[in-house]
Amino acid sequence: MNTSRSIVSLVGMIGLTGLLAACGSDGAPSVSASGSGSGSGSGSASASGTITNFGSVYVNGKKFEANEVEVTREEQSIRCSIGPSHTCGLKKGMVVTVRGSFNGSQHVAASVRQKDAVEGLVQSVAADGLSLVVMGQTVLVDDTTIIDNNIPGQDVRNLIAGTDAVEVNGHSRPNGVIQATLIEKKPIGTVTPEVRGFVTNHSDGVKTFQIGALTVNYGTALINDMPAPTGSNWNGLFVEAKGTVFNPTTTTLAATKVEPEHPDVGDNIDEVEVEGFITKVLGPGDFFIGNTHVQTTASTEFRGGTIEEIVPGVKLSAEGPVANGVLTAKHVKFHAGVRLEGDIASIAGTSFTLVGLPGITAQVTSHTEFKDTSLSGLSIGDHVRVRGRVSGNTSVTVTRVELRSADNDVDLQGPVQSINGNVIVILGVPVDTSSMGQFESVSGSSINRADFLAAVQVNSLVKVKGKLNGSTVNWEEAELED
Repeated sequence: MNTSRSIVSLVGMIGLTGLLAACGSDGAPSVSASGSGSGSGSGSASASGTITNFGSVYVNGKKFEANEVEVTREEQSIRCSIGPSHTCGLKKGMVVTVRGSFNGSQHVAASVRQKDAVEGLVQSVAADGLSLVVMGQTVLVDDTTIIDNNIPGQDVRNLIAGTDAVEVNGHSRPNGVIQATLIEKKPIGTVTPEVRGFVTNHSDGVKTFQIGALTVNYGTALINDMPAPTGSNWNGLFVEAKGTVFNPTTTTLAATKVEPEHPDVGDNIDEVEVEGFITKVLGPGDFFIGNTHVQTTASTEFRGGTIEEIVPGVKLSAEGPVANGVLTAKHVKFHAGVRLEGDIASIAGTSFTLVGLPGITAQVTSHTEFKDTSLSGLSIGDHVRVRGRVSGNTSVTVTRVELRSADNDVDLQGPVQSINGNVIVILGVPVDTSSMGQFESVSGSSINRADFLAAVQVNSLVKVKGKLNGSTVNWEEAELED
């Protein structure tokens, strides 16, 4: 796996090192950079992301022992031990923040706090079941979204717009869009309309702002913790707005309370992992995941992508220490499972194919992001980079398209579907590894073909690179991805 490095000045590196050494952590001993997250040392720990399993609690795949922890949901807290058969009201797919400690490779939770992205009335459901609008928020559904069994058929198309209400756990994307991780139907009469997101179109003159397409009227709301409103000074803040009355005709919430949402991971923590979508980029290697500020350094390792690909809307996770509210990333991992690069071979409506990757159909949606081009601007022969997710054996739902300069590079990254001797199949494309001269392990170290094939399994994420020769590809290298 190729590793890219961000570039910072020597002065900046020295200053950052001194800052981390001086700050320590919230009541926990500081650890060296070699200790944090490397299976040695000890200190404070936090993780923000999706519950992926139980038997204790797993967040983003990382296990936290959870005996007699404080579990907070909907502002109600209990003391509880989380295990395989007793989840303390938590469910897979819920977005939580865990705070606790680590000792070597063992992580122990002290608290688990769950926060949904939006709770309220379903206003519409897309005919294809891939999105819905909940209280002015566009909610995206994909094959990773868990649909609770209290929704008939576990299909959002069976929700009744204008009648049913849901609670959505998920990650905020730019422009008021939520990528859902869990959708649950709420019993009538139990809904407290609430939403979390970034403020736009703030006008203190009329006491309103927007989150997505929702207008929030805060004229009679409790706003004590917010900055004193003036003009449009709340724009860009990440907030939670709650109310009792939602008007679906005007898509307006009469708020009873508006408060700022601060990152839950803490201000000074030795080891932190945050997962979500990039919502803001301040400069190269300086960005926000949700509302968590992340910065990279010259030693940051990038997995599954490069620093140039850190743009709004990309999903990734970052791990490292937090000092003064800023996470200094030791690792940045990109989460789009599919990557394609090549020349466009054909275009049909909202889908296209690439030369050298026969059979793969790349499907553009209304939520696909474009860089230096647009759907109407694509032409046969254009060289593009594509990110997306698997939507079928040979089909990809495209999340991002970038127009590149002419090149004969061809890249293919996706889950391995089958293995037959030296040939691996990715998205229906057979890739013969016998002619390749370079192989890399998950850690990025060079390995031989035999060790690579011994490590590869069905569903392993693999990236292969090659050069186009006419209409065929000469494959040159293969990388195991994390």
